[in-house]
Amino acid sequence: MERPALDTAAQFAQIRALVSQVHDPQVRALCDAFLDDPKLAAAFQVAPAAKGIHHAWLGGLCEHTLSVLQLGWRICDHYPHLDRDLVTAGALLHDFGKAREISPQPGFEYTDEGKLVGHLVLTCQLIREKAARIEGFPAELEWRITHLVVAHHGKLEYGSPREPATLEAMVVHALDELDTRVASFGQLMAQAEGRWTDSKNLYRRQLLKGEPRPDDARRLPGDGLYREAK
Repeated sequence: MERPALDTAAQFAQIRALVSQVHDPQVRALCDAFLDDPKLAAAFQVAPAAKGIHHAWLGGLCEHTLSVLQLGWRICDHYPHLDRDLVTAGALLHDFGKAREISPQPGFEYTDEGKLVGHLVLTCQLIREKAARIEGFPAELEWRITHLVVAHHGKLEYGSPREPATLEAMVVHALDELDTRVASFGQLMAQAEGRWTDSKNLYRRQLLKGEPRPDDARRLPGDGLYREAK
């Protein structure tokens, strides 16, 4: 599917703007190495995020990544003990390998590399390659960032080689899951002819379409539970 109104260039610029605020120079350099790679960045901006489950349209990967990034920043506002730089890196990189796993051509077929290797391993290979080119990149920092990728599916049976073992990895997994499900439910509901979807879907149950909602300007006022308002 194609989303004609999708401004991928603007979304990519928003991704860059968030990455530009990473404080750790090594984390920032690694993230920039992905965004500054002409071939990889170009593929990232046109790739779908999946073949059919969620964000299955041209530019879907960029849209999903920006959404997880924005959610990550909001969660870091609420839980100030999280490492915002690592959450940013995990949100940016968790699905980056899909730029080489899924073809943007009609049908969104998996590439040979995608079928043989998969996006988790592809992304980890890219992290290793790009970190090796950054002088003095700490080995443990590479491990921690790689863990954000290998654990983002959450469970071994869902394809994660490791389950989340850090707060940041748990957060990246949870937000990826949330964004994926919201988009997936939305796609199914948009295709429904009545108030309910049919039950022949990934979730094996009917889903009730929500009613159109007016704009909501409410925000949580005052201090947060874990951080005072500024």
